[in-house]
Amino acid sequence: MNFNVPIDPSNETTNRLNQLTQREVERQVNLQKKKDNKGLLVADNEKLEFFESLFAEKRLYIEHLIDLSKGIPVKDLPDHFNQILKDIGTLQKYVAASNIFIRNYDVERCQNILQDLTVKSKQLEDELLPKKKFSFKNRVKQKPQTSQQTPKGNDVVDFKVKIEPEKLTNGFFNRCNESLTLKGDDLLKKDITLEKLESCIIFLKGMPSTLHLNQLKNCKVFTGPVTTSIFAEHCENCTLVIACQQLRLHNSKRTDIYLFVTSRAIMEDCTEISLAPYNWIYEGITSDFESASFDTAVNNWTSIDDFDWLNQKHSPNWKEIEEKDRVQSWN
Repeated sequence: MNFNVPIDPSNETTNRLNQLTQREVERQVNLQKKKDNKGLLVADNEKLEFFESLFAEKRLYIEHLIDLSKGIPVKDLPDHFNQILKDIGTLQKYVAASNIFIRNYDVERCQNILQDLTVKSKQLEDELLPKKKFSFKNRVKQKPQTSQQTPKGNDVVDFKVKIEPEKLTNGFFNRCNESLTLKGDDLLKKDITLEKLESCIIFLKGMPSTLHLNQLKNCKVFTGPVTTSIFAEHCENCTLVIACQQLRLHNSKRTDIYLFVTSRAIMEDCTEISLAPYNWIYEGITSDFESASFDTAVNNWTSIDDFDWLNQKHSPNWKEIEEKDRVQSWN
């Protein structure tokens, strides 16, 4: 015998309503999520479009200033190129401040564009404002002598042989156990080279254009803001307290770097590199940072690209110096 169990219509209706309500709630939640995600995407896209538009506009303006350089009176060129440098620095700060929503690829692309503008401006400046040629004005004049009294083979000096290449370059070479200093006009807009130094302390109090460090051992180097790049290679057991727009570090080991950098630093073939934020102070440093258009609030000292370590995990070739182990004062 079959028994038909009676069903309460009200309970069945209630269950169906509950199911429909739950589905509708889930549907609304999913729609809201999609809406929120779409809103975030639109917001990010709007920020990116605005960034790209403004960056392109400022880039064209800087290129226009560079193109005008050849028509500007010589006496006005120093201020003109200073303005170009400041505009590049301002745009660099804008890129650094926008990296929270732009892609790493875009950051790198913009930094490369800024570096190209800097190099182009510097090359044109060197062309239009050439450095003074090597001069012998201070040599003591000698009375003219006849060819019989002045044998050519003995007294004629071949300066091409006597003058070593590094003598015509700004910086220090082949020194040991010395304290060395350059400042002010000895550095301003100049390319500085420190090469083959051992157990030296070097102070660069000012704004060089570019700094080259090569074959340094057991040295301490302190710099003001280097307005473009620092290229360092073959540094061993050194301490570098440096500030720059870009850092390129190669073939170096066991080196502590107290760094200020406005873009990402790059290292290759390096081991046992330790990093901390820049903390050197000297008289006039605030003015130098302002003149270099470096914003002290934006320091990317932990943004390091190690070309020998493409893994997502942290590179084993560098580390941050713990706060308790950092040198707090260099004076």
